[in-house]
Amino acid sequence: MPTFQGATIQKAIDAGLKAMKQDRAAVSVEVVQEGKKGVLGIGKRPAIVNLQINPEPSPAPKVKPEPKSHHRPPLPKPKLPEALRRDQPVRDDQTAIALVQSYLEDITTQLQIPTTIDSERRGDTVWYAMTTPKDALLIGKHGKIINAIQYLAQTEFNHYGKSKWTIMLNVGDYRERRDAAVRRLAEKSAREVIARGTAIYLDPMPSFERKAIHQTLADNEYVETHSEGLDPRRYVVITPKRPNF
Repeated sequence: MPTFQGATIQKAIDAGLKAMKQDRAAVSVEVVQEGKKGVLGIGKRPAIVNLQINPEPSPAPKVKPEPKSHHRPPLPKPKLPEALRRDQPVRDDQTAIALVQSYLEDITTQLQIPTTIDSERRGDTVWYAMTTPKDALLIGKHGKIINAIQYLAQTEFNHYGKSKWTIMLNVGDYRERRDAAVRRLAEKSAREVIARGTAIYLDPMPSFERKAIHQTLADNEYVETHSEGLDPRRYVVITPKRPNF
């Protein structure tokens, strides 16, 4: 069965049809792998499909007409084409956790960063502890690389998992250090807002870091926080709290 690749499943199919000089109705499609765009060039995968030319249909046997009946037989339930049924993921959380780990191993291999990965579920969060002698390369400046990989891992889990669990990646104790730094930033920014009397707009952050900002300043009597923008450029705004008269 010939195999073809493309940026998307449709492009892989089109490449196969062109090479085989067939139209879409003449072939059966088996999806081997879905294409992934990746983020920052990380985690990119081509779509892979197998194409097989359908056999020539045999002539239908002649059937004698049955006597008319006033009772209509029930209509058969429509069936999905085989290729579509095969493409639909079977949602299972434990399988999804394993698939995400395999995906992370593929990414770190592509980046040429030797990494060992362990997973642990804590409530509604699945943590992947990543150990490597090249921490700085895997984390990136201001966490840009590890956050991009985490976004891809979350997308992978959402595709195959059944539950709405959060995926978190940690390299050494980076997340703990980063959380402490974000909370210090929240306190420092709040003091500036109080002193100046004007709002401060923080740099874009992932949702869990924005949440840390909101939590840190939730009980502050003099400032309030809210988020603006769209992910991945969503950011926190800290404003002076309006007095209640």
